[in-house]
Amino acid sequence: MRELRAVWCKKLCYVWDDQRKEFVKLAGLDRGRKCFEYHRFKGYSAYEQSLRLAIYGKNEIHVPVNSILTILVLEALTPFYIFQVFSIMVWFAERYYYYTIAILLMSLFGITSSIVQTRKNQRSLRESMHSAGAVIVCRGNGRYEEISSSYLVPGDVIEIPRNGCTMQCDAVLLNGNCIVNESMLTGESVPVTKNPMPKTNVTYDVKEDSFHTLFCGTRIIQTRSQGSDRILAVVLRTGFLTSKGELVRSILYPPPSDFKFDRDSYKFIVILAVIALLGCVYTVISKSERSIAVADIVIKALGLITIVIPPALPAAMTLGKLYALNRLKRQQIFCMNSRVINVSGSIDCVCFDKTGTLTEDGLDMWGVVPVDNDKLKEPIKDITSLPKSSPLLKGMATCHSLTIINDELLGDPLDVKVFEATGWIIEEASINNNCNSSISNIVKPPIIPRKVNSITINNLNGSRGKDDQSQIEIIRQYQFSSTLQRMSVVTKTDNSSYLEIFCKGSPEMIVSLSNPQSVPHNMQDKLKEFTEKGYRVIAVGTRIIEEICNEEIQKMERTAVESNLEFVGLIILENRIKPETSDVIKVLKGAKIKTVMITGDNIQTALSVAKECGIIGKNENVINVTVEPIESGKPIVSFDVIKTNRNVNKEKQIQTYSCDEIMMENGNNFNFRYCYAMTGTTWAIIKECYPDKVAELVEKGVVFARMSGQQKQQLIQELKTLGYYAGESLIFFLFLFLPLLFILICTIPLFPCIWVSGIEKGLAYI
Repeated sequence: MRELRAVWCKKLCYVWDDQRKEFVKLAGLDRGRKCFEYHRFKGYSAYEQSLRLAIYGKNEIHVPVNSILTILVLEALTPFYIFQVFSIMVWFAERYYYYTIAILLMSLFGITSSIVQTRKNQRSLRESMHSAGAVIVCRGNGRYEEISSSYLVPGDVIEIPRNGCTMQCDAVLLNGNCIVNESMLTGESVPVTKNPMPKTNVTYDVKEDSFHTLFCGTRIIQTRSQGSDRILAVVLRTGFLTSKGELVRSILYPPPSDFKFDRDSYKFIVILAVIALLGCVYTVISKSERSIAVADIVIKALGLITIVIPPALPAAMTLGKLYALNRLKRQQIFCMNSRVINVSGSIDCVCFDKTGTLTEDGLDMWGVVPVDNDKLKEPIKDITSLPKSSPLLKGMATCHSLTIINDELLGDPLDVKVFEATGWIIEEASINNNCNSSISNIVKPPIIPRKVNSITINNLNGSRGKDDQSQIEIIRQYQFSSTLQRMSVVTKTDNSSYLEIFCKGSPEMIVSLSNPQSVPHNMQDKLKEFTEKGYRVIAVGTRIIEEICNEEIQKMERTAVESNLEFVGLIILENRIKPETSDVIKVLKGAKIKTVMITGDNIQTALSVAKECGIIGKNENVINVTVEPIESGKPIVSFDVIKTNRNVNKEKQIQTYSCDEIMMENGNNFNFRYCYAMTGTTWAIIKECYPDKVAELVEKGVVFARMSGQQKQQLIQELKTLGYYAGESLIFFLFLFLPLLFILICTIPLFPCIWVSGIEKGLAYI
């Protein structure tokens, strides 16, 4: 046995490292392991499991519920309530009984209601997060045992039930396929297909290998495996180390925020205290000259302090928070910290995604643009008119992650629209014993009725037309990655001696992966034509490889599969703006709130939507920030100012500035209104090579396209660094100046010359 020194902080364990001489956070099996290593785990014995249980603790996510006393202290020990206690004592001394009792009852009711509501929210969170059940673990040598999920440890090999279950840990899938509902973590109710971890020499990464990982709290809807094989997974993380545990920790221990509202409230109290002190001095001096009793002078002086801050303000703020909590509860939103409700108005910048937020959730199929003779043809609206041998049509029918559950086609709404437009049929593939046996789906063209002697007969057993193709089996899927901006599949057509790869993604990415000779020469012109109209454009590429065994296919790395493609065409989808979008943007702009669009879509499409919904004003010109890499030195950043002649024919005039020129102007010498737009690639290069220019671009930037998840987080952090707050600066001025003006007027008889001069200067300033 070995002794370990450890500390627990915010539900996480930190172990002392003798070599590094510091505490290191305890990690699961998700760090520094190759993908093939997970297939070597065969399960722990009961003794080995108990040793690891002593280190990792039980696999439980326990949400504490604060005691009433703790909540009372957090709620009542605020500057406002402390001052109110002082005020109540003074009022009782002055025999203001009715008024004092009324304020006291209001405060008690507000505090009690807030405590009850907070306790309910904490209990609701605890009940919703607490879950435990029985799981089957492998003990090695083919032995399986049922235990409680509370005793799982990283490294256990568990069996996924065929009828589905709720995951109690984070685990890597070793074999079979799982259809998972991850709405608990992502908010998206679209089922996600999880594939087994490939036996590659690549280091495991939670984000990159998320489609091989089963996350804690998600619901497994359906499983598929070859024959009667057990579906196995290796436990990666347990307890608060899991993705669900991280979510709960972020709720229990939010990052500290230095809200301007809190800081200004303290300044507000201090300044009014100074004003009250001046009033007290005046009261003491004036009453002393009239030989009034000392006790009466003290009471009156303290009474003056109690009227500086409105006595019902704390109670009103508490009741306002209570009303807000009830409104949030009706929307199934539970607030753990009611104190931050008062500072919710500090938001003065709203960042929107495009698809599903500013635009409708669903997409409408507009048409396709196939490639013919190294040139993009005219758009085709009727997708079914394409020949069945068309690689573009086969790519639309196969390159997706759709699945059938209870005879219903489920998956990404975009994939559903694209597949339904083809008119093809999707079915579960039967398990064969051939070399390419796998767990997959098959797609096939629709059965076309034929007429014989004026009688319509379904062409079930008859021969298909020359244009028909046999069914296509989807052997392997590479799920869509926002970082890679693409997805791909490996397919095999019946009676063929080769495999076909179809890749679908952003036009820029597919072009970069395609053979330059296969890319149409009018590609950029056509792409610009559709994106400027606000259409969603997806490109498709294909590739043919020799037939190989399924085991070798599973070992193929993604970069090797998605290379040297042949560009076959574009898919055009229409994404309409929501009816309420323009009104909401108008309200936000009227409130002087900065509105920003951050999307993963094409920049021209994003600009079109931004102009249509009002994020970019009618009189604003767009400066498109681009980067031109060079062989040596820093890349060249250019600013293309796109001016539009709106009065005549909307003809665009583009004028380019260098990085130094645009920053030297700094917006002061331009005779037009402008805003910045850029892509994620430009953002990454500027952040690395021109960090001193980031603040200017973020402050005036309104459209950020082709942004990855990490880049979105970086942009949000930069906005926070710039110090955006709500319009409470005006409210603070009113709270400060009006009482000050009142006190000044009241004290004019004492210091006539000084106060009159001060008021004149104050009015002149206003």
